[in-house]
This record gives sequence, structure tokens and C-alpha cells, in this order.
Amino acid sequence: MFRKVFVSLIFLLWGVSVNAAVSTLVADTKSGFILKSDNATEQKPPASLTKLMTLYLTFGALESGVLSWDDQLPVSERAAAQPKSKIGVAAGETISVRDAVSALIIKSANDVAVVVAEALGQDEEHFADLMTRTAKGLGLSDTVFKNASGLHEEGQVTTAKDMAILTMALIAHYPEYYKLFAMPSFTYKGQTYHSHNTVLQQYEGAEGLKTGFVSAVGYNIISTARKGDSRLMSIVIGETSPTKRDLRAMRLLDKGFHQVDIQRRAEADGRLKSAFNPLNRRAFISKPPVGVFVPLMRMSWRQSQKKMAHLSKKKRAPIPVVVADTGVEQGDNWSIQVGAFEGEQKARQTAEKAIDILGANGKEIKTPQANNRFFRSRIQGFSEREAQQACQRLLKGTGWQCFPVAPKG
Repeated sequence: MFRKVFVSLIFLLWGVSVNAAVSTLVADTKSGFILKSDNATEQKPPASLTKLMTLYLTFGALESGVLSWDDQLPVSERAAAQPKSKIGVAAGETISVRDAVSALIIKSANDVAVVVAEALGQDEEHFADLMTRTAKGLGLSDTVFKNASGLHEEGQVTTAKDMAILTMALIAHYPEYYKLFAMPSFTYKGQTYHSHNTVLQQYEGAEGLKTGFVSAVGYNIISTARKGDSRLMSIVIGETSPTKRDLRAMRLLDKGFHQVDIQRRAEADGRLKSAFNPLNRRAFISKPPVGVFVPLMRMSWRQSQKKMAHLSKKKRAPIPVVVADTGVEQGDNWSIQVGAFEGEQKARQTAEKAIDILGANGKEIKTPQANNRFFRSRIQGFSEREAQQACQRLLKGTGWQCFPVAPKG
């Protein structure tokens, strides 16, 4: 009897150790070449790595004009009641998009994650659906999101490989916003919050990214670093302590950079062709899939603004409803926006192509600049209904990002 119990216990413990195996990966962030990986396709709870997708959608809303950095996001009772880690926003208050992004990156604030989710997705459940659909569009085939923060919830899973694809997408699609992950601290309401990302602080060439922890998986981290013209990422999911996690992440980067050097010397000598395994290249699509969901985020943002005005009407003047880039809702000279590009020529060419697809000859092309960088690709001369119908046609027929823009008052 004792022997049977002992043998059963051994098999049980063996099963636990297998299930608890740490997932790791180190890869080039530009080419997607995997230098080394272990258990990289095993599904595990993402913890606060989840917030990378919350930020990815936020960056998409900023670039498309749904949000601006100074917009004020309303705080609900549900958001304020989230457990730590948090910055303690109170129900009925607001927080700027700028502070919200900083709080997500530096403090990994769960309360702020819900604030963003409710502003862009109507509620956290709908926002989680947007997160998962965006993930699938990027090629994260083994990832499902259930909330915006990463607090443990049954069925919320990812893999090291999927998180690598998301990291590549963040860098490729939003290079300017990616730089924010290197912030060492931020100040909110007089209190300064410092990053607890040890790899960012200690590893030479580190550029940041995200840590996470839930008891269901352990300690997670995604780290990026640059040496010379090489940028690598290391991913660790499921370590048993923050120290072990950080040391493993840094060792992976060291080995990765060493392997890149060996590989390049061999290729330069003609002795070896590249044999690295590429990640899913769908992360490099020219138009991020977030564009497909811009109209949904825009409607949710308008609802959140109306809700905020209602909650605060006794305290302050109502904040006007935002429609795209702060236009008004009346008028018969609506535009549609079909993209935002670093070059004005690309913005104009995209608008011309959209005109051909829609058969909208005679409409006027506009390329206003946003944030002193991006040129918005717009076509002007629609009624409100025509603008909505045009975007529906483009979204359905091409998958292009498109949303109506009201005429300015």
C-alpha cells in the first residue's frame, strides 16, 4: 500500500514539474529569427504581459485620432476597485491618456488598465474581445485575453512565441511609442513611481518592455536590448522568483548576442547560411489590424465621454464628445480617414487608391499632419451617411483602417 502511494506521489510530482517548466525564447526583433527557445508554444497565464496588448490598442487609438495624449479618461467604480498593483485612481475622477500609458508601463496599474478598457471597449469584456481579435490578426494563434490587466482569469493564456510576435508588432507598428518602455519613472499627483524592471536598470543596452506575476504561473518578463545594429528580445514565463527571472532573461540576451556574432561571421565567410527559425511574419503587415476596430473604439470612447460628463456635471462643465480629431457632428462635408503615415506622399497615394476602390471621383484629398509626424490620409466631401457607408465598404472589402471624420466647426 505504501509503495503504491509513494509511486503515485512520484508521478504526481513529476507531472507538476513538467507543467511548471519555464518557457523561454530569445529572438531578433526585426527578422523574427528565433535563436533559442524552450517550451515556447506551451500555453500559460500571461499575467501583466497582457498589458502589452492593452497598450498596443491604446497606441492604435492615438495614431488613428480616436484619442489624444491630453484626453481625460473617466474612472468607474469598477476600475477604482481593482486590486494591486495600482496607482489609486478614484471613482468619478479622470486620468489623462498620457498618465494612463505611463502608469501601465511603469507601475503596471490594474486600475488604469480597466479605465482604458472601458474608454476604448465600452466595458472590459468587450475590450478583451478586441484584444483577442487583434491578437489573432497579428498571428498570435495560441493567445486568448479575458481582461485588460492580466489578473488571473480562467482561459486567459498565451505563449512565449506569441508574446514575441506581439513585441515585434509593437516595435514595427509604433516605433515612437515603443521608446516609452524605457521610461525609468513617472510622477502622478505629486507621487513618483519608479520602474521595478531590473533588466532595464542593469543590462547594458536594455530598452525595457514588461514584467508580470500571478501565482498561477509565477514571474514573467519580456526584455529588449540593442547592441550595435542588433536588437534582441528575451522572454521568460513561469520562473519561481523575480531574481531568477531577471537573471535568466539577461543570460538569454547574452547568449543571443553571442550567437548573432557567430552567425554573422560565418555568413560573412560564406561558411554558413541562415538557419534560424522565423516567427510568424504576419506581425509585419503594413496596416496594423487594430485599424479594423477603430470605429468600435471610437463609439466606445464617445460613450465614455458622455458618461464622464454625466458623472461630473455637478462638479465641472461637461466635456464635449470627441469625434475623430475634435470635429462637430453636424454638416454635410464629412471626411473618411483611411490611414496615417510618416510620409505625406504615402498618405496621398493611399487616399487615391481608396477613391478608386470606392468610385468616389471628385472627392478632395486632405493630408493633415498629426503630432508633428504622421500625415492622415483623408478623403473629403461626403455626407455623414455616405462617410459611414464608405468606411463599411472599405473595412469589409479590404480590411483597411477607416473611420468617418466630422467637419470642423
